[in-house]
Amino acid sequence: MPHAVSFDEEDGIVYVTVSGHTVKEDHYAARDEAFRICKEHACSKLLVDLRDFDASKFSLTRIFAFGEALAKHPPHLRIAHILPTEITSGEYVKFASTVMANRGKSTGEFRTIEEGRQWLLENR
Repeated sequence: MPHAVSFDEEDGIVYVTVSGHTVKEDHYAARDEAFRICKEHACSKLLVDLRDFDASKFSLTRIFAFGEALAKHPPHLRIAHILPTEITSGEYVKFASTVMANRGKSTGEFRTIEEGRQWLLENR
């Protein structure tokens, strides 16, 4: 399975994991499921675990478009990205995060799930 989505009621965080070689449709399916759960639980915190994600098949144009698409969703949503361990994929995730931030989305990049979780829980 290329992605998994779950909700932690205690912290009020939606967790998304995307791993391996995925296609555009996988990313949009994960996004849509995460946003549905956020809406269902009135949640404003999203943690995206991309440690095992491989972006080698994506172009910068596709990464840019995905960042733009994410930025169009509710402005109150904070997104913590856990960076891939592979360097090029990590740079692609940082690029998408920058695209989102430049459009007003509260987003951050982190090396560990705990760092991202703590950032999301700040200013509860």
